[in-house]
Amino acid sequence: MGTPKNNRVIQQAVVLCAVCLMLTGCKIERKSEQDKLKQVAAAGSNATSSFDAAAEVRGMWEPKVLPAINQLAVDFRELKKAMDANLDAAGVKHGHREKGEGAPWNLAARISGKIVDADTEVRAGTADIDVDGDGRADVQLQMGPIVKGTTLRDILPFVSFTSYTNQIDFAQLANALNDRAYESALKSVDRANLKGKSVEVLGVFTTDNASDVPLVTVTAFKVLGK
Repeated sequence: MGTPKNNRVIQQAVVLCAVCLMLTGCKIERKSEQDKLKQVAAAGSNATSSFDAAAEVRGMWEPKVLPAINQLAVDFRELKKAMDANLDAAGVKHGHREKGEGAPWNLAARISGKIVDADTEVRAGTADIDVDGDGRADVQLQMGPIVKGTTLRDILPFVSFTSYTNQIDFAQLANALNDRAYESALKSVDRANLKGKSVEVLGVFTTDNASDVPLVTVTAFKVLGK
């Protein structure tokens, strides 16, 4: 057994070690929190990013976005025949994809037909259009106000991920484009009385299967007649 003096020395050493460990742990925790903040900032969080997606879209909508879609758009019946024959060939001729071979095609179309069904009581509203007169839906429109997907961004040949700081800014751009499309094309539409109406639509969609009913993001919408 050690002497009382030796025991006191040992106890003091143990206490000192414990204090050191506690202080070291605090430093590690502070460093960890700082690292987390740096990671969030690097990812482009809303709290630190200065990117204004709405302003970006305001600057490009009239002079660049609408002209690009109008230039790419063809009559949907013509486009559907081309897609059924060879989707990739139709995509090369009429569409755009940035990611290269194997990625879905982004296409633009002018659509004329009758609305055979509509679900506009939900915020992600839809309307089904019969184009060929058989009473069945050939395309489905996103009627908003929530518009999903990135087609409107991805069809634009002058928009590239490499032009933006990070993935979050690029995603915000897609959302802002969808919001602007709804505001300019659909906000004033009488959503409660769409079924049975004949319409003309300009819109874009993404597809990797010609047999699927396209989900269209609308950029222009007109009800024909009363």
